[in-house]
Amino acid sequence: MSFQDLLNVNVNDNIDSVEQRKWSLSLQFKAAEFDGYMIDDSDISLDEVLFSPGEESRTEENFPVVPTVINQYVKVVQIGYQVRSDVKIGVQIPLIRQETDHISVVPGYDEFLISSEGLGDVVVTGHYEFASNENYSIWLSGGISLPTGSIDEEGDTPRAAGDQQLPYTMQLGSGTYDFPFEIGYQNKGRYPFSIMFSARVRTGDNDRNYRLGNNYELNGKYNFVISQETTLFAGAELSYADSIHGRDEEITVDGDFPYPAGITNPELYGGSKVRLFGGVNYFATDWLQLQLSGSKPVYQNLNGPQPKELWRLGFQLSTLF
Repeated sequence: MSFQDLLNVNVNDNIDSVEQRKWSLSLQFKAAEFDGYMIDDSDISLDEVLFSPGEESRTEENFPVVPTVINQYVKVVQIGYQVRSDVKIGVQIPLIRQETDHISVVPGYDEFLISSEGLGDVVVTGHYEFASNENYSIWLSGGISLPTGSIDEEGDTPRAAGDQQLPYTMQLGSGTYDFPFEIGYQNKGRYPFSIMFSARVRTGDNDRNYRLGNNYELNGKYNFVISQETTLFAGAELSYADSIHGRDEEITVDGDFPYPAGITNPELYGGSKVRLFGGVNYFATDWLQLQLSGSKPVYQNLNGPQPKELWRLGFQLSTLF
C-alpha cells in the first residue's frame, strides 16, 4: 500500500460535451481509509502484529510500533487542452494530506499520531484516440510523473527524540521520474461498456536509495444512461503493485530486527486487490459535470503483515470552456 494507489487519476479526463470546447478544468477530492492487517489473503489481529516484550519473541512479523488507522486525502487540480478532435494534453497537480494513528510498546508513545501534507508528484499527460466511429473508440494515453512531491517528510516517532524521517507511506512523492500509461476500449450505445489497462512504471532510485513498486490495473465498467443529464456506472478492477526496491536506511534501527514498524520494511508493500466500484455522473449543463464515486475491495492478497484497504470515495467537479 502507498499513497500512489490513491492517485489512480485516469489520464483521460472523461469529459464529453455536445459543444466542443478546447479547455477543461477538473477539481477532484479523493479519500481512502486503511484499518486492520493481512498476510497474503488472511486477516490477522493487532495483537499478532504488536510485539509484547516478555510475553513473546520478536520476529519479522511483529513490531514494537504498529500503525492502526491510516487516512489519506488528495485534492487534484487537472487542466486539459483539446489539441484536435483525437488528441488531448493535460496536467494534474495533487495536494496530499495523510494521517496515521499508532500504538506502540515504547514508553511515552503508547498512542500517537503522525501526519504529512503538501504538493505531490505533478503529472503531465497526453491522450490519443486512434480509432473511433459510431460503434466504438480505442485510445492510448501516457505521460510523465515529475518528482515534485517531498520524500523528506519528518515527524515525532518513537525511534528517537524530536523529529525524524517518516516511513514510505507518509511521504508525498516517489522521488523518481515515473511513467503512467493507459490503453482503453469503449463500445457506444445506451449501455456503453469500457475496459482499460493502465500502469505506472517507475525508473531509477531516488535520493534515499529506494524506488516505489510499479502499479498495474485492469478495469471494466458499465455505464447506465438514466436520462440526458444522469448516468450511473458500476464495474470491477483488478490491481497489482510491486514491493519497494531498496530501502531508506534512515527509518531503520540497529540490531537483528532493523524495522521498528511494518511500514518501514520495503518488502511489506504491494500485492493484489479486487475492487467493486460504482457512482453517478450528472451533467448540470453541457459544460459542467459532477461525479460521485466509491469503491470497496472484495479480495486482497497483500505482502504482509500490511494494512488493508477499507474503502475509497471520490468527488469530481469538471467544466469545459
